[in-house]
Amino acid sequence: MKRFLRYMYDFRGVCIWAVLSGAVFAAVFALYGIRMEAAWYPILITALFGVIMLAAGFVRYDKRRRNMERILSSDGIFPDAADILPKAESLEEEDYHELLGKMEAAFRKKKGEWDASRRDMDDYYATWVHQIKAPIAVMKVMLQQEDTPENRELSAELFRVEQYAEMALCYVRLGEGASDLVIQEYALDTIIRKAVRKYAGQFIRRRIRLVYEGTAVRVITDEKWLSFIIEQLLSNAVKYTSEGSVTIAVKDGKKLSVTDTGIGISPEDMPRIFEKGYTGYNGRLDKKSTGIGLYLCRKAAEKLGHVLTAESEPGKGSRFTIDLESYPFRAE
Repeated sequence: MKRFLRYMYDFRGVCIWAVLSGAVFAAVFALYGIRMEAAWYPILITALFGVIMLAAGFVRYDKRRRNMERILSSDGIFPDAADILPKAESLEEEDYHELLGKMEAAFRKKKGEWDASRRDMDDYYATWVHQIKAPIAVMKVMLQQEDTPENRELSAELFRVEQYAEMALCYVRLGEGASDLVIQEYALDTIIRKAVRKYAGQFIRRRIRLVYEGTAVRVITDEKWLSFIIEQLLSNAVKYTSEGSVTIAVKDGKKLSVTDTGIGISPEDMPRIFEKGYTGYNGRLDKKSTGIGLYLCRKAAEKLGHVLTAESEPGKGSRFTIDLESYPFRAE
């Protein structure tokens, strides 16, 4: 009914013209003294034909409207606007079709240029990360030749440089869809221990105790991306814990948690900690926080189908939990 009323409103000019025409005929016949039966008869016949044509027009109108609603409700980019738009029924509609075609061509050209630019940028970042690894490896070897406080400090800073380079590469790869995923069943203990060994030097340097008792759980995931998430959580735990411990535990089935006794996160920052670029109060104090680490962790978890959550109490520490029971994949 609502669609029919809208149809009548769209063609209100024609309806008003038909009513006025009938009124004019009736008025002229009355002025000339012609019997009104002679006027009502053609008016009724004309009205009958008008109703039939109005109903036929509404059927076409309704079909076009339903087709447009189907097009508007669908996602993605269509192959060609000419293939989906209703056939033009007037010169004005033909002009609109031509205008939409030109706009579509311009959009596709700009999108092609943007895609090419994005691919070039991704290739550049990937190449840069791989190239920077060579001088980093050389510097690490040189610093390991002599065990001095200065060399240990430089090694720690070099570790951060390597970490940021890896983060840049992960940032690029997160936009590549699922093509970078290798979903298999893995031993969770192996993945955790690999991340722990990578950050062992940071724990020793900061004199922070790491608690991990091992697990026999096996999970379906991507080893590289899950390792990245765990490493980022360990990195944050080390960064914001001046004393105490960091605990890794697997409980309630396949829920992996990383808990620290650090400075915690303020309640007003909690809703936004996974936003890109958001550093919060702690990040502004640290002056070195980029606000990218947790954002990448959340994006990577979503890519794997896992659920990453956080809870914290200022001054008492934070706990980040990865629900590894949640995934939409099957092992390859």
